[in-house]
Amino acid sequence: MIRKTINIDDYWEVIVYYDVNYNLFHIISKDLAQIGCSKLQIRSIKNNMQKGIAKAVTVSSAHCETSVVLFNAHKSVADYVNSIVHEAEHIKQSMLDAYDVKDEGEEAAYTIGYIAMKMMEIFI
Repeated sequence: MIRKTINIDDYWEVIVYYDVNYNLFHIISKDLAQIGCSKLQIRSIKNNMQKGIAKAVTVSSAHCETSVVLFNAHKSVADYVNSIVHEAEHIKQSMLDAYDVKDEGEEAAYTIGYIAMKMMEIFI
């Protein structure tokens, strides 16, 4: 399991876990609890991912200005790219909502591009 922290210009923090190891889920649970997830929500996230119902999950907190992203192991880099772009969209939506910025135009496009690029760096 790899844990990466991305700081987006001191506006937002993104904590990303790649290839989640369920024997170490207590580490992830601490990050989820810190941004306001209840024990029930954390159990549900773990259950859905462990059973393969979800390949990836993003949980965001506007109050904490933080997103936690979890990725199960994927079959290929291309499969990861698909999930990364999907989860980056969720992060972008949360950020723009928190700062009351319209989800259109160059600012929104650059934001998702930056997030996806930073999440992809482990493959480069």
